[in-house]
Amino acid sequence: MFSKKVTSLIARLTGRKEPEPLPAESEDDVCCQGNVHIAYRGISDERLYMAYNRKWTEVRFFKPNGLRVFCADCRRRLL
Repeated sequence: MFSKKVTSLIARLTGRKEPEPLPAESEDDVCCQGNVHIAYRGISDERLYMAYNRKWTEVRFFKPNGLRVFCADCRRRLL
């Protein structure tokens, strides 16, 4: 939130247009059936771990550092 305010302040001072925010995906139209594969980094060892066939709502429980989320059906990257 703080970075958005600083960005908008700098944009106003320099006369540039503010970047348009990206539309957030709602939970209903995530992808195919809502099942995802989640790739995340371990806390102590920095290894890449996979959590297969999870629901989209479970993504919020994973640390955002190095987080990758893919659709389980079409393999499209969502996050």
